[in-house]
Amino acid sequence: EYATTPNMAKDILAKNPINLILMDINLGKSINGIDLYKSLDIDIPIIYLTAYKDNSTISKAIGTNPLGYLIKPINSDELNALLRLAQYKISTQNNKIELGEGYYFNTKENKIFYKNRFIHLGTKELKLLKLLILAKGNFVSYYTIEQEIWGSETISSSALRTLIYRLRGKLDYKLIEVENSYGIRINNLNLT
Repeated sequence: EYATTPNMAKDILAKNPINLILMDINLGKSINGIDLYKSLDIDIPIIYLTAYKDNSTISKAIGTNPLGYLIKPINSDELNALLRLAQYKISTQNNKIELGEGYYFNTKENKIFYKNRFIHLGTKELKLLKLLILAKGNFVSYYTIEQEIWGSETISSSALRTLIYRLRGKLDYKLIEVENSYGIRINNLNLT
């Protein structure tokens, strides 16, 4: 997908899963590519393409932590090399599992975040979340949850309900779907 205006870029980002952005810095009079990227409040890697090579512009771009900065005219070999490098960096740095609604789980840190803000979970809440992630969007039965979290320990049904309630309270309520007669799952999570 490509966009020729800032509004088109915003529409594309809202409607499509994007892994990498190639953006020109000069977008006309209304906004530049660096400011547009900052205004999007997204965590998608970016490579800037531009004719600007002054220190001020480069420093401003560095503030957005880009994967690259190519000066026009673009050499196709340099662009290809940078895209391959970006692909490698994304694959090795992407320890994130997108959960939806702005939440993601960082597998390296073993933590959940909402738009880069850490959310503290208790030990059992974290175990429950990881169990739901491992289920890849499928329902996890209440029996399985009890066995995985409490093992052979005898618990009341209210302990399980309380755990689920606490986890749902710390996340967007819509993120976790409850099937009263069976179990729970993370809504719309489809991992391969």
